[in-house]
Amino acid sequence: MDKTCYRFDHANIHERRFAARFTRVVPFGLVVAAAILALVGVTVDITLLLAVCAVLNLSVWLWICSAAVYGILGASVVSENFEDLEPTAVAVKNTKDVDEAAGGELKQDGIRHVIVFPNYKEDEEMMAETLQSLKEAAESADFWVVLAMEAREGQGATDKAERLKQRFANTFAKVLAVYHPPDLKEYHLDGSCDEEVPGKASNLKYAVAKAHDACIEDTSVAVSNTVLTVSDADCIFHPNYFAQVSAEFKAMQASPGEQHRWTMWQAPQLPFINYYEAPAPSRVWGYISSVYEFGGVSSLTSGGHHMVFSSYSLSLQLAHDGKLWDGDVIAEDHHAYVKAFLYSARISAMEAVDAMRAGRPTRGCRPPLRVRPVMLPVKSTSVIDPDGYWATYVARWHQATRHCQGVAELSYCLLATWDLLWTLPLSVYNLHFLMHLGKVIFRPLFMHIMPIAQSLGLAVLTLYWLFHHRSVPMCPDRIWMASADGNTMLCGLAGAWALTWPMVIPLMLVAVANFRFLMVSFIRQGARANRKELWYRKDSNTPETCGSVVLTLTWLIAIDCVMMCPLMAVYGALAEVVAFWNVMWRGNSFTYVTASKATTLGADYGSTRSGGA
Repeated sequence: MDKTCYRFDHANIHERRFAARFTRVVPFGLVVAAAILALVGVTVDITLLLAVCAVLNLSVWLWICSAAVYGILGASVVSENFEDLEPTAVAVKNTKDVDEAAGGELKQDGIRHVIVFPNYKEDEEMMAETLQSLKEAAESADFWVVLAMEAREGQGATDKAERLKQRFANTFAKVLAVYHPPDLKEYHLDGSCDEEVPGKASNLKYAVAKAHDACIEDTSVAVSNTVLTVSDADCIFHPNYFAQVSAEFKAMQASPGEQHRWTMWQAPQLPFINYYEAPAPSRVWGYISSVYEFGGVSSLTSGGHHMVFSSYSLSLQLAHDGKLWDGDVIAEDHHAYVKAFLYSARISAMEAVDAMRAGRPTRGCRPPLRVRPVMLPVKSTSVIDPDGYWATYVARWHQATRHCQGVAELSYCLLATWDLLWTLPLSVYNLHFLMHLGKVIFRPLFMHIMPIAQSLGLAVLTLYWLFHHRSVPMCPDRIWMASADGNTMLCGLAGAWALTWPMVIPLMLVAVANFRFLMVSFIRQGARANRKELWYRKDSNTPETCGSVVLTLTWLIAIDCVMMCPLMAVYGALAEVVAFWNVMWRGNSFTYVTASKATTLGADYGSTRSGGA
């Protein structure tokens, strides 16, 4: 295959061709199709409605339950990891000026870490706290920190960056500040172009390119030995996170092949630093996000599939060669993963074709990209506005619509797959490749489409059940009246016996999983007197009830789980529909509103104080 083959991994849903426009319609079209199926079933043949509800219920039920179970098991792994860790001598080991005074050059273990913090109008003290926590990581004196600022923030961004640089100048090997210009364009394969969309993706595209140029100029460590970490401004990594990534990176380098080049590292992320102060919409989203992310990362240890999220690490060489961030994307993390996978597929396919032409044996296209779990959770904050609860509800809505905009990655997956099928020769296809490609496509489908379709089907069935005096023809109205036949099984899976059963078990597992996350990573670790690092001191600020933090968590999580369905009707279902409509008509053209994550709150701000939950 010619090395200049069509770069399907660089497909873009904003291209002017029909295929791009069509894939943008797909998310909205799938939900409309689900609604039509439900309505046809309720008016023509109730068996069709029951079948649709049964398939969707079972799929979503298994997905949520498996993620929660993996999360619960993963929390046990994390707990065991904490027991094995020894306190680090932070004050001496990780201070740049001490290392220089001791022997001149900084200690280099052959791996350079470059940590990029994309940010816009973020609180300076919050960023300073994040950098302080980074200082407590093993060998942090060798780190390069990149403050990825936005020029559109004005002089405030420059002043803030300079103050942070001065404050941490003697802490890290290098602190860089780059300023993303507001007037850049994104050029597409079909020759068209659009203005960049302000946000994390366009910021990272610019900042990572600048960081790569700086690494090229500094020859003390090769770019191929550089690990890039993308981090939100409020993320606090465990002090041993970077050491574990370094160890695995070096072990892969010493092994045959180049797996270190094709690996992304992800730690489960828990947004519970301000858990108790956060209002219910923020806490509920934290529960859902934590189960999905913690469960997904945990599943990687047993062959599961997961995409990177929010804060993650990878080879700088992969980031540069694959050009993983586009300027007109919202969900930069999922997009970076999908683009890296497709890039690895294109490289693998070209190598397979070259091997065939040379008469060498080949197994066809086998994309080498892998995500490795780091079972040391990253701690972050939930949305909370200093102006009060109602302001937080609005801020959470902006965050929800931004997260739901990630459905555009389903459109990108479909468009890139269409181009892939027209590009790669049949000789490179194999079952391994097709199964992996299917997992990549189905991940955003399950995240964004399936829950909405399931909710629509269950809503129509509920209305039908109420209209027919709380019964469904051909279905028993009591579970003990069921018989062992096909209709009974279909009715049961569709929820016709009891419309609450598809929700009760998943909600219970979600509650148990989040209780474990909070206890293992926050409450118990915050109580460890022998650990002084900031990561350990972030213990969720949860007070005691009748002398017990456990009791506080129990009743608060229980109340939140009861409120979860009505809250997610707004912040989940409605936000998703808005995103489907926006992607169909405007693609990723989106007004990015930075989520407010206040660090200073009034005395009456808290889950049980005035203002309500």
